[in-house]
Amino acid sequence: MKMKNFSLLLLSLTLLFISACSQNIQQMQYVVRWPETYCNKDTTKVVCNQIPLKFTLVGFWGTDSNAQILKNCKDTGEHDWNKVFDTTMVNKLNPFWPSLTTQDPKDMWKEAWKTYGTCTIQRFTGPTQYFNGAARVAGEIKDLLQDHLIKSDGIVPCDSAVYKNVEILNSFKQVSKNKEVSFTCTNINSTHAYLNQVTFCRTNDAKHFTNCPTSVINRRCSVENIIVPRPSPPAPASSLQTLQRTGENLRPNSIWEVLRQLI
Repeated sequence: MKMKNFSLLLLSLTLLFISACSQNIQQMQYVVRWPETYCNKDTTKVVCNQIPLKFTLVGFWGTDSNAQILKNCKDTGEHDWNKVFDTTMVNKLNPFWPSLTTQDPKDMWKEAWKTYGTCTIQRFTGPTQYFNGAARVAGEIKDLLQDHLIKSDGIVPCDSAVYKNVEILNSFKQVSKNKEVSFTCTNINSTHAYLNQVTFCRTNDAKHFTNCPTSVINRRCSVENIIVPRPSPPAPASSLQTLQRTGENLRPNSIWEVLRQLI
């Protein structure tokens, strides 16, 4: 009798473990960031080796019925990462999901699968399907800056341009077909803030926009005046550095020309 009870207990624990690692996905969330805020305006100090003038993906993850992000589920599959990240896949992911730091993008994507993708196996049976799902959403949204904020609403990245919170929100809701979205900001003071992250919510198969839950909406930026900061252009190399880098001989005339430009 005791042995039977122990077996039932073991079975219950096993089922509980399986259930915890394969929770029902209520939604998929597609979260992008504005790199300039992340790299240079946020309180978290991040050393970025590139700051593109476009939104980049933060994460693509599933949420449960309580809008909690599902993560760190058990990965039961064996993956040939060289095949997953073949040239075709890399070319798909790099434009919208680049590494902003020195981290190899393939390592970053692999971490994303292990942390979040493994909890989406109900909808995406493996990493290739998961990354293709993210690419499909990116293709639907297109270039969030150029195709929507600038082209549709005249919202441009500029440290001296200030936009009302509702203008930013309405621009993003045009993308989501008027479904509720959320965006966060990094406060400058009580009245002004830098745009930071944007959350688009999708159905659990990631095929359609849906309203973000109340708990996500409640985290929406409430500051009235929003700035989309513009990344500083890379500092141009001096004429002398250019000549040295290209290996051009520094003839007398070249030297005088360089000095004339530097004075």
